[in-house]
This record gives sequence, structure tokens and C-alpha cells, in this order.
Amino acid sequence: MPLPVPGRIAEALRRSTVQIITGSGRRQGNGSGVALPSGQVITNAHVVAGSGLTVESWEGKSLTASVLKIDRNRDLALLSVPGLSSDAGSLADSDQLRVGTPVIAVGNPLGFTGALSSGIVHHIGPLFQMSSLTWIQADVRLAPGNSGGPLADFHGRVVGINTMIVSGALALAIPSRTVQAFLSRPVGGRSLGVVVRPVQLRNQFVGLMILELVKGGAAEGASLLPGDILVAADGVPFRTLEHLQRAIDESRDGLLHIDFHRGDHRGHHGAATSTTRHVSVRLSLERVQSAA
Repeated sequence: MPLPVPGRIAEALRRSTVQIITGSGRRQGNGSGVALPSGQVITNAHVVAGSGLTVESWEGKSLTASVLKIDRNRDLALLSVPGLSSDAGSLADSDQLRVGTPVIAVGNPLGFTGALSSGIVHHIGPLFQMSSLTWIQADVRLAPGNSGGPLADFHGRVVGINTMIVSGALALAIPSRTVQAFLSRPVGGRSLGVVVRPVQLRNQFVGLMILELVKGGAAEGASLLPGDILVAADGVPFRTLEHLQRAIDESRDGLLHIDFHRGDHRGHHGAATSTTRHVSVRLSLERVQSAA
């Protein structure tokens, strides 16, 4: 049963939630986003995948938007929206969130503006059947159009960005701590130029399989290939995707030493084996990419 939400909290969350529209006609898509004190909007990268980008505020004002920066690995995008005057959402520290905490989801599912649902947090952490990324899992009801909207506590503070549904009913949100780390990275920062998916290795570490290379990016220039599995940076093995981003952010001279696996084959007794290779990558400046 949905939990009752204080009216003033619901109203404040609706006012800080915007609708994001891409494309037109049959190709039109819609999602949600959270207005920030900077006048910018945080949302999911997959929400801004279409051509053309319009943000509609709670008051019904339509504004042209553009992508400032994007992280397709973590499914986050920051939008510039000149003229936006919506109330701003307040980001909480998701590290303080606990299982059992009541939460509220706000968004624009199926075009219904400011729809609200409530529930409780069921899990916080990685979901091994998906990836090593940290998620907030809650039993709030989401539908197409909710992506990019806020997951908030009952004080109205945003603890996550709603992203997808799993198991038919449970919602997944990107923790606000991850969002804050994304926001703190400078526009035009360093980039490896890859889209990766975490895969579990035989030890306790995580490999990052390259799914896609950014054309002209640093990884392509270093002759990395789709299917390569990144396992360490500067000698430090990966445990999560965030460890790669941290290594990129902390690289002092823009040079990253990557260990990776290529060309897995079956060895004795059918065991999977691979050779660890090494490459030094000169990181490039981050360029905004369409979240295809």
C-alpha cells in the first residue's frame, strides 16, 4: 500500500521536477529531470538520446536545452536550460540512507505531469545480476517517463535519480552520492572515451568490458578494442566502475596506465584464460556525446 505523503513535500518535489521532451511525432520521447540550484537539470543519459531537446517546467514553460556533459556508463546527463526558473531540488547524502526508509518518486510517466508514488527502500548496493554499480532499490511504481526524476526521502530531499524497473515492480535509482560526484567533475574534463559494462572476474575484482569506443577518443587512439576487458588502472585493480572514473579524475599528467585482457580462450580442462596486456593512454578532453 502506498504511504501517505505530506502535501507540502509532494508540492515542493513536483515544482522541482521537469519534463524532458526529445524528437517529435512518432519519434518523440519524454522523461523527467531535477532542477538544480545552478539553473541546470540533472537527468538520465538515456532520456536525452533523441534529437532536439526541450524542457518543460512545472509552470508549463517550454525551454530549449542542451547537454553540458554526459556519462553513459553511469546513465547521467547534465543539461543547460537558459531561462529555467523552477524551484531547485535539494540533494541529500545517499550514504545516510537505510533499508526500510520511506521514499517518494516523482516524474512524468506516460505524459502525466508530476505523478507521485511512494514506498520503501529494499536494498542499497550492487546488484550482481546486473553490474557492480551501486543502486537504490525501492518498491515505488515507475513507468516510461519517470526516468531521470527524483527519488526523495520524506523530508523532500533527493536521494537518487530514478532510472529503471527490475523484476517487474522494483525501481532502481542512481544514488545522490554518485550524482554529486558526476556534478563535481568539470565540464571538458579528461575522458578515456569508452562505454563499458562491468563483468565479474574469477577473483573478487571486477572487469570493465568495452562495449563501444568514442570515435577519435583516447581509448581508440591507444588501439583498445570493443570486447577488451579493463582490469586495473595505474596498478590498482577495479572493484567497481567508479574506480575507473576515480583513476581518470586523479591522473595528474593525463596519462593512464591500463591493464586489460584480450582474446580470452579455453585452456586446459576448459578453463577460461587470457593474457593481461598493458597500455598507456593519453586521456583526451571530454566531449559531449549523444546518449545513443
